[in-house]
Amino acid sequence: MKRSLRIAGQTLGIALMRMAHRAGWPALIGGALLIASLAVVLSATQPTRAQITVVEQQRKQLRVASLSKTPVTVSPQTRLREFYSAFPPRSTLPDALMTLHRVANQNGLRDTRADYRDTPEVGTPLVRVRIEIPVTGSYASIRSWIAELLKTLPSLTLDGLELRRANIANPQLDARVRFQLLLRSTP
Repeated sequence: MKRSLRIAGQTLGIALMRMAHRAGWPALIGGALLIASLAVVLSATQPTRAQITVVEQQRKQLRVASLSKTPVTVSPQTRLREFYSAFPPRSTLPDALMTLHRVANQNGLRDTRADYRDTPEVGTPLVRVRIEIPVTGSYASIRSWIAELLKTLPSLTLDGLELRRANIANPQLDARVRFQLLLRSTP
């Protein structure tokens, strides 16, 4: 058996030598480059294959861990209570209005007054406060003011914006801005 394998190997070697001799040097160089490129590809992808194996093991562990945990069930009423509790209480309305005016002044806007009306949201513990405030200033200042307010007061939404300019050459705009603020009516 050993002898037949040795003979087969020698025969294969002789056949490869004949083919190389017939093909010439370009074929030998091409074959050598092919073997070298395969070695480079295999050595370059080895770390990636190792990472894939590690990630697959982590995925299996996480899957087993997630299946073993019993899901915590929260009643819809509890989730709804948690949702409503995220809104600020109605008692923060004066602070919110002061913030509106303070941020306007910080942005170089002139505001004369703010009109607001509150209406309860039927079927919820929320109150919707509609705020309308006229301001005068540059477009950049108005835009900066609105952006800062929306970032500072998360329950505030921009409801409308009207811009007017008396003269095209004047950089100052007269703006009428409408906001809505949602507040929790119960503590």
